[in-house]
Amino acid sequence: MPKDMPLNDGVAAAIAGDWATLTGTPATDTASLWEKAAAPCQTWLTRFVQDADAFRDSGNPAEAARLYQAATALAPWRIDLRLQLGNMLKDSGRLPAAEATYRAILSESPDDAETFLQLGHVYKLMGRRTKAMAAYRDALRCDGNCSAAHQELFLAGETDAQRATAAHQVMAHGTEQAAQIAGALNEMRASLDAMARMLPDISAFTAFPIEDYALFRRLFDPPAAPARPDFSLTVVIPQNDVPPAIAAVQIATLADAASVEAIITIGASAALRNAWDTPERLYGIVTHIATAEDLPETLETDAVLLLAPHRIPHPTLSGWVAAAMEIGDAEMAFCDEEIVRPSPETQRPFEPVALLPRPSADPLWLTQCDTVGDTLALTRDAWRTYRGMAPRDAVMAGLADRRTITHIPYPLTATPSHHSPSVMAGALPDRLRLRPSDACTAILCTRDNAQDCRTMVESLFRTARHPETLTCLIVDNGTSALPHLAILEELAGLPRVRVVRDERPFNWSALNNDATQLVETPNILFCNDDMEMLTDGWDVTLSALLHDELTGAVGVKLLYADDTMQHAGVLLGWKGSVIHDGLYEPRDSLAHFGRWQVTREASAVTGAFLAMRRAVFAASGGFDADRMPVAYSDIDLCLRLREQGLKVIWTPLIEVRHDESVSRGLDHLNPLRHARSMTERAAFETIWGKERLSSDPTVNPVWADATLPWRLIRPVPADVAMSSLTRRLP
Repeated sequence: MPKDMPLNDGVAAAIAGDWATLTGTPATDTASLWEKAAAPCQTWLTRFVQDADAFRDSGNPAEAARLYQAATALAPWRIDLRLQLGNMLKDSGRLPAAEATYRAILSESPDDAETFLQLGHVYKLMGRRTKAMAAYRDALRCDGNCSAAHQELFLAGETDAQRATAAHQVMAHGTEQAAQIAGALNEMRASLDAMARMLPDISAFTAFPIEDYALFRRLFDPPAAPARPDFSLTVVIPQNDVPPAIAAVQIATLADAASVEAIITIGASAALRNAWDTPERLYGIVTHIATAEDLPETLETDAVLLLAPHRIPHPTLSGWVAAAMEIGDAEMAFCDEEIVRPSPETQRPFEPVALLPRPSADPLWLTQCDTVGDTLALTRDAWRTYRGMAPRDAVMAGLADRRTITHIPYPLTATPSHHSPSVMAGALPDRLRLRPSDACTAILCTRDNAQDCRTMVESLFRTARHPETLTCLIVDNGTSALPHLAILEELAGLPRVRVVRDERPFNWSALNNDATQLVETPNILFCNDDMEMLTDGWDVTLSALLHDELTGAVGVKLLYADDTMQHAGVLLGWKGSVIHDGLYEPRDSLAHFGRWQVTREASAVTGAFLAMRRAVFAASGGFDADRMPVAYSDIDLCLRLREQGLKVIWTPLIEVRHDESVSRGLDHLNPLRHARSMTERAAFETIWGKERLSSDPTVNPVWADATLPWRLIRPVPADVAMSSLTRRLP
């Protein structure tokens, strides 16, 4: 072996297979090399691995990968070193090379769970979710106790995996201990927050797939509301064709309900009237009328509760109505609902089987789907104003009148039958009807990605109904590759396309802010360069949404290549940060009251496709380029708009394909980018406080953030419910 050969020379020789230079012994393959020169081979292998480990542990995956590559070239049978090579290739962003390395290992060792796990991580980073999930399942097939694979599938929101993960936890911790934890949490709601601080993953012990609601309800019941002894309530309860079993539960529940000082039945038969008049607690407080037209115009009680037909009230319903009205200052209140079925237990005639968690009241959403239901509580004053209206219409009128309307996040009514409300998908609400399009300028920032940029520009013009009103302003942030420069020059020669050069260090906020100074059209559209417009006539829809004086910003449905959703608005407070609403949901899903098929309000929308009126953008001060040059500036802008009384609107009527990995890169693997993101997060919290990233006013608090949104539910402590009663979307 040549003495004192520099390490870099040895690495180069090993990677090139130049064994004579490396060891002084020529050989045609590594097997014969080790037979002839075992000592120098072992010396070099030890040196490669030690230095590779050191670079890995010091956070330099690129250099570690180079050394592991040399080590595996010298000892290709060492699967452990090849796995380390794959890991370092992955962590340095060389994802195709990492994939090839893991695939080569699996061709020789097809039951290696760790390799499948790491391959899943690669596919996850590449945005190839289906392949990532398959790799994680293969890891579990090879090793059922692979906790990391369980966790990845759990966090991906797969119900079967969530159940398997729960079973895995029980096996790991013991059935008795898991039951004790669940029981303790049910008994100690008041200390749940403190426990969560001590055990950051405590939500995993109390979160259930929503499909397992029956099990969830056997463990958790809505808690009692804070007592309001001076509150009085009238309950209006339809009795037309009510099944006897339901009527019996209604009577028994209201006979024991707090605050109920008057009951009005509608359409009760003689037998039912007699049943209502029998309980001593109800004697003298029940009035029977034939039709809803006979309801009094004024009430003597503080509020009235309109119970939907054939609904079973929960024992705590009246108490929570009182809390919403007196503590939450609500003028109207509605609640969640559960579906029940007959129970074989004599003491429990019905048992819950499914949950209908409702969103907060959104006037736009309500025009397209009834998210409120037919159970509604109104104050005495609100009753005088909205008497005779259906609950949905009353809430919409109340919102228009700027009344305070509250959602109680508990299933306080139950029904044995449920029909999903219809969703008016595919059309704008009436008040946002189509009108002649205002001119719009699309701003696209790009660097060495001109081919994708051209695809986006061409798609915008091709699908616009009025392309003559559209302008594209391309900001070239230092493109250097000649093929991309040629494409940009070609784009600059197109009508209604302008290319400007801005070579400053990448600052997304500043680039877009300065570009708006060149815009003369009434509307502005900020969009990434790695997208493709899919919707014909998108410009007309966008113009209609922006024409409403209440609109501050508009976001749209972003799709992955597999037609799952990437963005349906931004949710705040998911694991203390932000997450895209609708992530990985089917493109046409009507779940959750058509959440992803209706135009509605959102807490924020992504800057990857964000439209505003130019005057509104200027008045808002634009993006915060000093404190948030890349991350959080879109969220910050949306919050400022809402503070000004403007609405942030998300619509599914415009669909855009977005290759997120191209424009965003791998920030979490880049120490500089990761540090920048953390700095910008700190700046956001300095401005808005950590509380702004602790919850989202558009999300029912029953949803657990232990995984992707809309997968898991958790018990809602009374103090959290009380906070939600006063938490409203501006």
